[in-house]
Amino acid sequence: MITIPATMREPGDEQSFSPQPVDAAHALSLLLAGGGDGRIRPDPATGRNRYGTRMTPAPHEIAFASTTASNVSTEGFLAADAQLRRLFGADTAQSAGIDDWFASIRVGIAQAFGCGDADVILAASGTDVELLVIGLVSALSTRPLTSILIAPEETGSGVQRAAAGRHFSDATALGSAVTAGAMLEGFSAGRIELRSVAIRNELGQPRSACDIDSDVIAAVEQELKRGRDVLVHVLDTSKTGLAGVSRQAARYVSSLAPERVRVLVDACQFRCTRAALRQDIADGFLVAVTGSKFLGGPPFAGALLLPPSIAAELASATDFPTGLSCYTALHDWPASRRATATLVFGSHFNLGLGLRWAAALAQVNSARTVDDRLQFEIRAAFTELVRARIGVLHNAFIHPDDEGEHVATRTIVPLTITNKAGAFSSLAEVQKLHLALREDGCGPVCHVGQAVNLGHRTILRVAASALDINTVSQGLAAGLPLSKALEPIAANLDVLFEKWATISNRVKGV
Repeated sequence: MITIPATMREPGDEQSFSPQPVDAAHALSLLLAGGGDGRIRPDPATGRNRYGTRMTPAPHEIAFASTTASNVSTEGFLAADAQLRRLFGADTAQSAGIDDWFASIRVGIAQAFGCGDADVILAASGTDVELLVIGLVSALSTRPLTSILIAPEETGSGVQRAAAGRHFSDATALGSAVTAGAMLEGFSAGRIELRSVAIRNELGQPRSACDIDSDVIAAVEQELKRGRDVLVHVLDTSKTGLAGVSRQAARYVSSLAPERVRVLVDACQFRCTRAALRQDIADGFLVAVTGSKFLGGPPFAGALLLPPSIAAELASATDFPTGLSCYTALHDWPASRRATATLVFGSHFNLGLGLRWAAALAQVNSARTVDDRLQFEIRAAFTELVRARIGVLHNAFIHPDDEGEHVATRTIVPLTITNKAGAFSSLAEVQKLHLALREDGCGPVCHVGQAVNLGHRTILRVAASALDINTVSQGLAAGLPLSKALEPIAANLDVLFEKWATISNRVKGV
């Protein structure tokens, strides 16, 4: 066990940890921020990364930003510490070698997502997973490849580059300096083409599922006629809670040309059921997941789940793009895949990535005990708590275009922001409000999902996480009625909306 140094501790935290050397938490927090790019590097003055989150617990901060990033939880921080001790032999009863340690992380991920028969490859982020997938699929194909993205503007900022086999930033998680936008070594410039299908029209209104499916089916048929192989993305949950491409349509296009049409399910938000992901693996789909969205782990914990059929194909694949070596470490891969991969790995292992997954997985066991029916009940109740509090705000509402069953099932409540004149606020204005909520004045630091531009509107997102589900389920397990079990969540929402109402009058333009 470790204690948080006074400079990194909130008032009242003194009893949270057993006493140990004062610099232990500093060391662990730095390790948790390692093996990722500049987005998670903490600012020396504030201890916060670009997302505004910290790699030490901050239990007095209000957190409803699981669509973007979360502080590491107390439970997660202690789990990462225990795993670090296990790895380096400080816990002699549970010590493990590096291979066994990373193997246990991968097994934990497969079990967490209900996909025990899947192989797991670790990646620093969801965008890194995208780059890994395009590399693997290209190694399984001898033809030109078309990657069909669904609403890339509602996934990640670097996804379009990664899906085209290009460096998405100027530095990789393993510390290599690269040129953003340049093709990875091993990819030819004309090999990969990118197509995208929108889930919203130009006004920001959701398109029908039927229209999205029709566009994707037509695109796949056209690319096959052109003699190209195809990677189809299924967007399980976007930044705003929408989905794109039904599983039925994905199965159909996959059947058009087995081994020429591959499907990647983007489940990085992890707001679907484990049963859905198990079916995806059974259908032979690749699945991208993260521990840093709904699970509430620290940012930059990605993984790719490989169905047995594709894992078997990869055993004989040899033509991996050499540029992947900048992004993937030896122990990111299962031993069975390392034995056949012809990559020169950029590092032996990524310790920070493993520790971030250890922190994320700390939330899993509690969440797994909550059955789907009860989870949906808790999610719906959370959504109603948010709805009941919107009235205190003069500058935010749920736009009719954003209503739908997905709001409750995905527990992402999108709030459209208006200015004092009643017009839609600009993206810059909403970003100022978002930052103001994270400042110490007018109450505790409050985290909500980053601003997203939808046509002429800009939204902020209030979202639940696995930590919220666990808090409520633990209350229910103690015999409390649902309304009582929800009280800790309701109290935090009250603080958030009270602060929001106060600062709205102080932020220019909002």
